[in-house]
This record gives sequence, structure tokens and C-alpha cells, in this order.
Amino acid sequence: MLSEALLVSAPGKVILHGEHAVVHGKMALAVALNLRTFVLLRPQSNGKVSLNLPNIGVKQVWDVAGLQLLDTSFLEQGDGPAPTPEQLEKLKKVADLPEDRVGTEGLAVLAFLYLYLAICRKQRALPSLDIVVWSELPPGAGLGSSAAYSVCLVAALLTACENITNPLKDRDAIGRWPEEDLESINKWAYEGERVIHGNPSGVDNAVSTWGGALRYQQGKTSSLKR
Repeated sequence: MLSEALLVSAPGKVILHGEHAVVHGKMALAVALNLRTFVLLRPQSNGKVSLNLPNIGVKQVWDVAGLQLLDTSFLEQGDGPAPTPEQLEKLKKVADLPEDRVGTEGLAVLAFLYLYLAICRKQRALPSLDIVVWSELPPGAGLGSSAAYSVCLVAALLTACENITNPLKDRDAIGRWPEEDLESINKWAYEGERVIHGNPSGVDNAVSTWGGALRYQQGKTSSLKR
């Protein structure tokens, strides 16, 4: 388990071609933006996991011991459908979300809780963490803010649980994950996007994971070099 603080960032995106058709299997061309989302993950020893989203005014704290008792068997990552309404209702109860909080704030909390439980549940014990997320991307503007959020969270959680390598293990100031780890980050980020959007194309999280310019069609990406 990671013992030091970790800062992760991921870019937003703009789709140049195929904005809506990509959902139906058509090709899209997309590029990353120089606007980013940031996650600061700090391991704790207080038996709590906290999520702070200052951009949208959310701060939530859970007892790790209570989360540890949950049946999380339905959180298996895979190619199946997004979580069912019943499963999301379970998560809402765990998240202690008010009935009227179903917008951006509620979906952000649900996505975090889903990813935290799904990624960390195979640890001997769920980790106690303090997580702060802030962004230069405005939500709801078509710039991939939810994908950047999911990619950042996933990268930080996978690294903290040592499911992927830590690119800063050699004390470098900045690092990037190898291709195999980026594939894993992208797959898990897509799961977060499914919690938020239901049936996303996958192009947003792909661009946020790899950056640059991408050709995307039916889950397959290729970099555009020029």
C-alpha cells in the first residue's frame, strides 16, 4: 500500500469529428486540451476515507470499517452492463446522498465510491485515504470533465493499491505510466464513466488517459502523429 502522497492529473478533450456518431460505432477524431483535472491522494491512519471536491462544493467522509462490511460482489469489472438501478440505489444509501442530490454532485460521489470499493476491495483491508479533486474543466461543457475525473481517480487508486506501478518511485518530479498500466487505467475509468453516463462511447476516457490526438472507433484507439 502506498505510504506517500500522490498527485495525478489528466487532460480534458474536444471532439473534432463524430461527436454523437461515435456512440453508434462511427469514427471520432479527438484531441486533449491543456485544461486538466487534478487528484491529490494522501494515505491516512484515522479509519476514514474522505472525498473533497471544492469545485462543486462536495465534502464527504465515510468510516472504512462500515464500508468493509458491505457486499461488494456486484462491483466486478467486466464487459457486462453498467451497474443496475438497484445497485446504484445501494451505493446511494452507502454514500448517504440526499434524495434530491442526483445531479453533478451526486454522480461524482457515486463514481468515486464505486471506483474506491471496486479497486480497493481486494486489499486485506480497505485503505484509509484523504482525496481532494479540483479541475480547470467546467462540468457539462462537453470538454470531458467527468472522464478526466474518472481517469485521475482510477490512476491514483490503482497506484495506491499497488495494482499498477508507481511512476514516481524513483523520486522523479513527474512521471508517466507504461502502456500496460495505461490500458488498465483506461478500462477502469470507463467503468467510472458508465456510473456517470450509463452508456458512454469510451472516447473521452481514452483521450484523457493517453492525451494527444486520437482516432477512436468501437473501443479501438490509434494515435495521430500529425
